[in-house]
Amino acid sequence: MIYRNSYFKKELRQAYTENRTGTNRKMAFALFQGLISFAIYFVLQTLKESVLSDVAPEIMQPSFFSTVYIYIHLAFIFNTVYFIIYYDYLFFSEIRKNSWYLLVQMGYSPASMIFSKFSALILSVFTIYLVGFIFTVFLTIFLKYPFILSYMPSLYISGLVDLTLITILLMTFSLYVKTITNARYLSLFSAVLIIVLKTALGHYNVISNRVSMQSINNLFDFGRSLYFPAAAAIMAACCIICVIRAGNVAKYYNLPARYYVLPEGATVANEDAATGKLKLAESMENVRHSKIFDTVSTALLIFLICAALIFNVLIILINISAPGKEFSIKGIIPYVFKSDTMAPTIMMNDLAYFKRTDSRHMFENGDIILFEENNVTYVERIIENMESGFKVDIDNYPPMSQPGAMLKTVPGKAVRGIYVGRSRWLGALILFANTIVGRLVFLLLPAILLFYQRQVANIYSRRK
Repeated sequence: MIYRNSYFKKELRQAYTENRTGTNRKMAFALFQGLISFAIYFVLQTLKESVLSDVAPEIMQPSFFSTVYIYIHLAFIFNTVYFIIYYDYLFFSEIRKNSWYLLVQMGYSPASMIFSKFSALILSVFTIYLVGFIFTVFLTIFLKYPFILSYMPSLYISGLVDLTLITILLMTFSLYVKTITNARYLSLFSAVLIIVLKTALGHYNVISNRVSMQSINNLFDFGRSLYFPAAAAIMAACCIICVIRAGNVAKYYNLPARYYVLPEGATVANEDAATGKLKLAESMENVRHSKIFDTVSTALLIFLICAALIFNVLIILINISAPGKEFSIKGIIPYVFKSDTMAPTIMMNDLAYFKRTDSRHMFENGDIILFEENNVTYVERIIENMESGFKVDIDNYPPMSQPGAMLKTVPGKAVRGIYVGRSRWLGALILFANTIVGRLVFLLLPAILLFYQRQVANIYSRRK
């Protein structure tokens, strides 16, 4: 009777492990999500004059909408990671370990235990999400943005549906997946699947529109998006499967999948083909999985370190380039454009590519060239070919400026290159790398990983 009466509280405690009461750690986790969301918003503001403002204006706007929009997506990511780490505690994998077998044999209702476990997890997830949501709004108040209440319920419900969907999906999968490793891979796949589903059904077009989100009815407008009815159908089907499957599995004693029933104290050993030595089967399996994981993680770590170092070198070379001494790669000069005078062909903070040219190159009207004048580098468009050089001008004059003020005559020997393309995303990445946070990410973290990777690996091995 003690177990029956305290089952819900037991599951509520296990919904956040390593904590006696669970409440303090849940609140800390919620506040952490809100704080990180707010910090990410501040970092993104340093990239305001980049491709991000065109591609994702919903996260760059000076409004409550942007901070909360970031939070609902970050909460989904953090909770997915939390589910992956503590999968063994949170879902129905304990049924396969026969934790419910004796309880069912003693007359406890599987349906009641299923409901208690599911309710405890959902309650914990909802509580963390709500506290983090409120904390994000509270932090945004200090920015003194206009507070518009109308889109808050829509954003809250949108994030809540995502969390509920992935929770129910993982509950269902835990009744079929036999190993924790495969279950964690499936958890990651489920999160990606939800993102793909939202994109395919047009849900992102709805929730990213600040005007549309001011009416909660737009979330349920099937003409705009079918994500909510699809999510409701998936959740209903998963709930039915959970009740039926969990009830059936809990009634039977699950034997280990690989081995027969052995006498007490007996173990299974396999002969190593290379050495002829006998090794315990379970230890061989663990060693094999450990080697695969270590190899993959080491290769990934080396790749990340090398990529970060190469990128840092590239940024340094671009930053130290001077007129007449431009850095180039196979004849291509990378140039970070710092104005909007050539918009829309080249936008501010784009990484433009210019092909080196010489006196033999034939230029045409309309070509964009990189040239030097009085030790200053300019980028303008050729509007007229002349015997003495080229007449050039910019494409976009700022407001209140005099058209033709940048009209120049450039001698051919001053031209350094001709425009051949641009990368807006690399330009944004370089802009981020030149911020304080960017320097920490691209310089400090690779240095720590490079010099302390062995210590990090040892800590992970001891923890494992």
